[in-house]
Amino acid sequence: MNIPTSTANLHRVARRSTADNRRPSRRWLAGAVLSILVAACSGSAGSATPSAVAVGSPSAASSDALTETEGPSASTDASAVPDESQAPDTGGSTAAGDVPDNAVFLTYQQASLGFSIQYVEGWQVTTQPDGVAIHDKDSSETVTVAALPSDVAAYISSTDLPALQSQAGYKLVKQDSVKVGSSNYHHVVYHILSPADPVTGKQVPSTVDRYYVPGTSQLAVVSLSTPDGVDNVDAFRQMIESFRWK
Repeated sequence: MNIPTSTANLHRVARRSTADNRRPSRRWLAGAVLSILVAACSGSAGSATPSAVAVGSPSAASSDALTETEGPSASTDASAVPDESQAPDTGGSTAAGDVPDNAVFLTYQQASLGFSIQYVEGWQVTTQPDGVAIHDKDSSETVTVAALPSDVAAYISSTDLPALQSQAGYKLVKQDSVKVGSSNYHHVVYHILSPADPVTGKQVPSTVDRYYVPGTSQLAVVSLSTPDGVDNVDAFRQMIESFRWK
């Protein structure tokens, strides 16, 4: 069907008017979308601070937790610090030189002089021409071998005790006879000052139990020294009971 020219022109004008009317709506829609996007971005930026705090707070809590768990470890390490017997001499510590109940004992054998005796593992052993000196920082165990005198009691009174009197801080506590195993030994208890510490120069007041153990032709003088106030009775009993002539 043929549409008159004037009518076709009217349709074209109507379509342009409609298109022109739609354009503002599209512009408005684009502006609205842009506003929504800006608002969304602003909301995201605003939520960044709470998000950072939320993340930061657990980190701080974790740090605090680590600090708290490190406390017992530090305490355990401190508790790993050496006991007082390894600390510098104070001259007044009653724990220094104490032999622990769970100490391990080893046997020292002196083949040339023909004797053996037990000592605490970890103590320093120094073999000497006439015996042995074994010690830790504050306690000691020594054996000195000499020819057997005809009268041990007379030897102690006339020779040994006068020699001891020259030691620093010497004071005789008692002189008696004690039973060790199936044998009776002459026994002397006295006070002295320990040898001066090579670093501090301090001397520790000590008590010495001295036993005179006769053999076939020799006399072993066994001296067990410990700081005053320290109870090493059980350890020293084991030492003297372990002494053997070969």
